[in-house]
Amino acid sequence: MAAGDSVAQRELAARHQLSVYAQVYAILIDPTAAEQVVVETFDHAWRSARAFNAAAGSPLAWLSEIARELAQRRKRTPTTT
Repeated sequence: MAAGDSVAQRELAARHQLSVYAQVYAILIDPTAAEQVVVETFDHAWRSARAFNAAAGSPLAWLSEIARELAQRRKRTPTTT
């Protein structure tokens, strides 16, 4: 994935998307917001793939950290209607 391989990107999303969604939904309790954060999570992961360190943890742990941070940020940000 660090090399920018789009096949690897699709495989990563296919393998971990549901787990990341479940984690984000548990924080936000909003399916639309959770879907948006999942997209943001994988976009962020793809842009910063070179920062991934397999020795520091699994891809799911890395994605979970990104997702948790984005979901918490979304939760703290007031929404306007």
